[in-house]
Amino acid sequence: MAKEKLYIGAKIIKGVSMDENAFLKDVKGEKVSKRTTRLGYKVTYPDGYVGWSPKKTFESAYRTVTTAEKELL
Repeated sequence: MAKEKLYIGAKIIKGVSMDENAFLKDVKGEKVSKRTTRLGYKVTYPDGYVGWSPKKTFESAYRTVTTAEKELL
C-alpha cells in the first residue's frame, strides 16, 4: 500500500448558516424527527454540488471573501 501524502487545496464556495435538520428537510426534502440538530452551513460548490458542513468544520476551513477579493473575481 502506498504511503499517504499531505494535500492542501483552495476553492471559493457559497455558504449559508443552516442547521442540519433544516438542510435535510428544506434542501434534501427528507422527513426529519424532532431530534437534536447540529449547527452548520449549507454549502454550494463551484460544480453545483450542494452539501452540508458542521459549523466547526466549515469555520475552520473557510472565511468570508473580502470586498477587495470580490473585485478580483
